[in-house]
Amino acid sequence: MSNQGAWINSKGEAPKLAPADIPSPGPGQLVIENHAVPLHPGDWKLAKGIIPIPLKYPAILGNYVAGFVHDIGKGVTRFKKGDRVLSMSAQAVRNDHRFGAHQRFTLSIETFTVHIGETHFEEATSASIVYAAMSALVLHLNLERPSKDVLLKDEKVLIWGGGSSIGFYAVQIAAQAGYKVITTASDRAKASLEAAGAAKVLDYHSTTIFDDLLKFGPYKAIFGASESAADQVVIGKLLAAQGGGKFLSTMGVRPGVVLPEGVTGFFVQYMDDYLKSENVEYTKWVFWEYLEGGLVSGSLKLGDVEVLGGLSKLAEGLRKLEAGEVRDKKLVIKPNLEE
Repeated sequence: MSNQGAWINSKGEAPKLAPADIPSPGPGQLVIENHAVPLHPGDWKLAKGIIPIPLKYPAILGNYVAGFVHDIGKGVTRFKKGDRVLSMSAQAVRNDHRFGAHQRFTLSIETFTVHIGETHFEEATSASIVYAAMSALVLHLNLERPSKDVLLKDEKVLIWGGGSSIGFYAVQIAAQAGYKVITTASDRAKASLEAAGAAKVLDYHSTTIFDDLLKFGPYKAIFGASESAADQVVIGKLLAAQGGGKFLSTMGVRPGVVLPEGVTGFFVQYMDDYLKSENVEYTKWVFWEYLEGGLVSGSLKLGDVEVLGGLSKLAEGLRKLEAGEVRDKKLVIKPNLEE
């Protein structure tokens, strides 16, 4: 049994396959034998140096894995060897190649790991972004947590870009919290978003999108899950029409966008929320109750995925993400495949 990783030796360099040591877990840690790894836009941006995190080279990137528990460290009680799990290894904030997902064996921690029941590894990876959608809505837009016993509210939430991975789960979470969810997406995503709980799905290409959204408002919260500069202008006008306010964007306010007076947009690093000591209870609830419960019971609706192949397909997947060729699905690599 050996490990192999996709190493990046310097900023902007393409990943190269080479041997890597199998990590040894410390207290509260576990090692996962990866069978499915989702690719995120942040992967290519971090590799190219667009995200301003100074990496320690050589580096192995990737923050999420699904597979079997290979080994556990002292104090780990929720998992044993052979368990089927999904985990956020959080390499981006740890800057330690052992936590990189783009290899066959990855080090992670118990708190960020969940059982997945009989859910297929590949499908489970689509839910790797749930933590970010939850953080955006609950911690930063101050919406209520989703609940099985929720009462429907007479309040509306706008999710711009519901067809994106984070947008899909944001729609689901907001609807489960009792809000009436309005979202923008392409026509091909309409059915899946309605099944996830969206009350209305509007085509963001429409020339009447501002008037259409204004008609369904006002909005208690607006989340830009995937939006262009032009989209942010529309969001700004919406907020101005209802007296001002702020919106959360996964990309921050785009260069050149001028928002109306009384309107602001802001960006946060969601992963950081789960490393704060004051959020321990919240973190366990997100991972061990909401995410694990949804995966094990099958109640969490999962997004579409496309399996590219083994680690040798990583560079191709990152190129597709950078080129904007991926829509309404998550690309997945299977590091356990023999190359």
